[in-house]
Amino acid sequence: MITIPLKKRIGVCAVAALLSGVPIAKGDTSAFTITENSNLSNAIAEVRSNFLAARSQNQPAFNRLDVVILVPQPDGTWQRGSYNPEAIAYPASTVKLAYLAAAMYWCRTNGHPYTFLDADVRPMITVSDNYATGRVVDTITGAPNDKSINSVNDAFMAWYAKRLYTENYLNPRGLLENQTILHKTYPTNSGSSPSGAEQVAIDYRGGNRMQPKCAASLMLEIIKGAIEPGANSYMRELLTHERWGGDSVFGFGLPPGTVYENKLGLAYDTLEDIAYIVLPNGKEFILAAYSNAYSGSEPSQPYPYDGAILGVFCEQLIERLGFDAGCPPKIKIDDAGANFSLVGSWTTGSAQAEKFGTSYRYKSKGDGSGKAVWNLAVPETGRYEVCVWYPEGTNRATDAPFTVNHAAGATTIKVNQQKTGGRWVRLGDFDFVAGQGSVVLTDAIADSTKIVVADAVKATKWPSTPQPPAAPTNLTASARSTTSIGLSWQDNSSNETNFIVERKKGTGSYSVVATLGANVTSYLDTGLAKNTTYTYRVKASNADGDSAYSNEATATTPRK
Repeated sequence: MITIPLKKRIGVCAVAALLSGVPIAKGDTSAFTITENSNLSNAIAEVRSNFLAARSQNQPAFNRLDVVILVPQPDGTWQRGSYNPEAIAYPASTVKLAYLAAAMYWCRTNGHPYTFLDADVRPMITVSDNYATGRVVDTITGAPNDKSINSVNDAFMAWYAKRLYTENYLNPRGLLENQTILHKTYPTNSGSSPSGAEQVAIDYRGGNRMQPKCAASLMLEIIKGAIEPGANSYMRELLTHERWGGDSVFGFGLPPGTVYENKLGLAYDTLEDIAYIVLPNGKEFILAAYSNAYSGSEPSQPYPYDGAILGVFCEQLIERLGFDAGCPPKIKIDDAGANFSLVGSWTTGSAQAEKFGTSYRYKSKGDGSGKAVWNLAVPETGRYEVCVWYPEGTNRATDAPFTVNHAAGATTIKVNQQKTGGRWVRLGDFDFVAGQGSVVLTDAIADSTKIVVADAVKATKWPSTPQPPAAPTNLTASARSTTSIGLSWQDNSSNETNFIVERKKGTGSYSVVATLGANVTSYLDTGLAKNTTYTYRVKASNADGDSAYSNEATATTPRK
């Protein structure tokens, strides 16, 4: 530990202000009008309290869950609900969202395309690569670690002033406040742990710290194009994740067909997510949460469910706010419900806090004749995502056989009920005919000392209408002659009917220059003026609408 003289100990963010000459901005994002909504805050507090109570048995140390939700209004403003919105906490990899924004600014102001740092920015965001993050921080700040620095001196202060690059970018936007956003995430390119100037900086300021209010506002600015609009499609492509994947947190509680763009954090006991969410009914919102939910049994959960528990909170909040109204049908059948039945002798339990509803049923090993049956009787024909819920325990079967009876037959999935309790566990996607479908759990397990547990089943219909196509990315432009420019881009969708190419000259306005067919990834723009700069963008389109625009690409025709 390096001792900092008392006269050097400056308040957490006042240091950045002193070095940048800009006061620390207090308040919201400067790009949007946000007002507080007590109803949203009350709903968060209610859901949070119930959720923590249900987790208390398996996660007694889980007591921190700070949350912000942003909801758009028809007049273009946003409303915010929150619980401890300005509480700072170790952000783990969510800090990389700030480095993404700063990196895009660095690219533009240094005359580079937004994809210039893609070799490191992409793994920094998509897989939270710490080594790539270190290289991004070194590049945009111009201050790689100096191991010769071991105290607060003039050399350190000069180095440190450069490392404030990201904070000095966020501050005038109202996105810094009491946060500390300047350190790498370790192990990284400069070592397995901090050393030299990087260690002095941590002793000087403390580690990285973020809070959900500024985190949510940062995501808002990125998604809605207030931050580097030309990089919007590129950043959003990097932030898009699968709901049931290893980069998901809230996604485990979202219905199929949801747009989910996020940056998670998971390290030590912390579990965080900053997410932009659009439900299948079109309801959009931004949700940020910082917690110590990676505690108790969670670190031992199998991948990817080790980061899934906040998905339960997310789903409960969505339902409490009524945001899922108008989404495709969702069926939940509990062991106490009318569409649940038993064959054989089952025992009713209620002691475990992470149960669904008020009870669950359990049975020891049998010959397969003991059954728990959830009769789905789906309201509409279509494809459904089917999940099960149960309280976990060491006396549970590791091969609990759940059979889904669907339109194409029957599929059995064996579930380890010693893990992933107290959340939805996905069995798969299945086609059902209206009025039909069931899930059956039997007692046909291998270990006679274990039990199977029957609690709840959920079936959620996928949206039946196609979605607008994904945005094209990696647009490039290059002059081919004095009067032509060639374009190329990456096609990221499988359901587009057209690509629309738009062009502007100089600082003018965009206009459509070509409408191309599906699967086209290049275009030659001819008949142009000599020695003239043109900027292009491309979007995909289908009957359901247009994608976001690609990145912008610029080229200048030669004089001769």
